[in-house]
Amino acid sequence: MTPRDLIRPRSARIAALAVSAIALSAGSALAGSGGVGSGGSGSTSTSSSDGAFPVRGKHTYGDGLGAGRGHQGQDLLAKCGKPVVAAYPGRIQLNSYQGAAGNYVVVDGKGKLEDTVYMHLRERSPLRKRQRVAAGDVLGRVGDTGRATACHLHFEVWSNPGYYEGGSPMNPEPMLRALDRKH
Repeated sequence: MTPRDLIRPRSARIAALAVSAIALSAGSALAGSGGVGSGGSGSTSTSSSDGAFPVRGKHTYGDGLGAGRGHQGQDLLAKCGKPVVAAYPGRIQLNSYQGAAGNYVVVDGKGKLEDTVYMHLRERSPLRKRQRVAAGDVLGRVGDTGRATACHLHFEVWSNPGYYEGGSPMNPEPMLRALDRKH
């Protein structure tokens, strides 16, 4: 399943929520998410063709797309220093610092997947531009660099052709919640 499959039109999301509500009332394994997740085992790589939740460790969901101020992604609040991993495979397109974003990494999906962006990393990622990454590979650590008021990962998904290449930010929350349930 690709990020595009998980970011569906509103009508499809409503139908999926209805199915989820039925599953929850039946006591399925989806119960207990409540906005707080465990984020997996803390291993440095859990490669998967289906993707990986980008924060390894306990986390909560903060501001999402828009948030009344043009916010272009989803904030995932977690302790500083928790591993940040690639949600999907690709190549490192950018590994830089910018005043608002702090230390950040862009993973280019190379036309097969959308680009994913990871901001406010504690320090600059050791990965090099054009380096290939798999889902679950460590990109850095949760931080509060740039214009951040608390430790968190700001996560963005950009439609093709990509991050500031003609694409536009997409709502990553449905994708993140689906990945969160798997880990």
